[in-house]
Amino acid sequence: MRNHEFKQIIHSLSNLTGTQKRELLDVIKSELNRSQIETMIEDIKGEVTSCPHCGSTAIQLWERSSGLQRFKCKEVECGSTFNPLTGTPFARLRYRSRWIQNLEGMQYGLSITKMADLIGVSRSTAFRWRHRFLAAPTAAKPNEVSGIIEADETFFTESFKGNQTISKRKSRKRGKQGNKRTSEDKIAVLIIKDRSGTTTDYVLGEHTNQAIIEKLEPIVDKDSILCSDGAHAYKSFAKEHNITHHRLIALDGNRVIGKEYHIQNVNGYTGRLKTWMGRFNGVGTAYLDNYLGWRRFLVLSQTQITSP
Repeated sequence: MRNHEFKQIIHSLSNLTGTQKRELLDVIKSELNRSQIETMIEDIKGEVTSCPHCGSTAIQLWERSSGLQRFKCKEVECGSTFNPLTGTPFARLRYRSRWIQNLEGMQYGLSITKMADLIGVSRSTAFRWRHRFLAAPTAAKPNEVSGIIEADETFFTESFKGNQTISKRKSRKRGKQGNKRTSEDKIAVLIIKDRSGTTTDYVLGEHTNQAIIEKLEPIVDKDSILCSDGAHAYKSFAKEHNITHHRLIALDGNRVIGKEYHIQNVNGYTGRLKTWMGRFNGVGTAYLDNYLGWRRFLVLSQTQITSP
């Protein structure tokens, strides 16, 4: 559209009735959502170069459906048709016009019930959407931390929320926490953060020295400086890989060494994580990794918005 034509439309807005303005606003919102969704799909799908069913690169265009280009595999033994979302967490999700509302609700950390009301779907659909949308940030963990690195564990009460039967222990009343004096029903989570802001986390299957070391080995740069509490796992890891290590033992009064070596950043992140988790009144352990990914996504988004 030419600029003078656009200005004519702007000037004509004053002649519209209130009802017409609201209708126009709805159309504009719909168009903006459609544009954002198209961009989202482009980011998700990437370039379609092979069949997601058999891996063959012999594919061809095959009509369009629901606004998406479909493809057909040329392999005789396969012959499957698919669209760019096939094989992604968004495959077969309906109501694409409401995806943006779902993302906006997730930005605010809304509960399942509030999310369902916001986007006009059932609670089961809101639940399914949440964990489909969380698949990407959950998997997108940094593959390296470097410089001054802080590491520490935190614990969440084991939860069977959503399970119809619990065989491991007696069920608890909603909102009641486990025994804070024991670690039998606690799930350990390793939080790792460097001074550039790179953050990652791991749900530990077992809270052992070896479990911690196995998570640290692939991602910690060998020229880094590791800061941790007094746990022996970090000491063993640093010694084995010849990494400079500072142990911050609060009981000995060693909270900061040399003004720059501490674990205050990772502890601050952990505190905010637990406060944020509190709004969900308990997170099922089966979905804990998804919620950790969700929190990383939110923090990264907020950092990108506030960065100059």
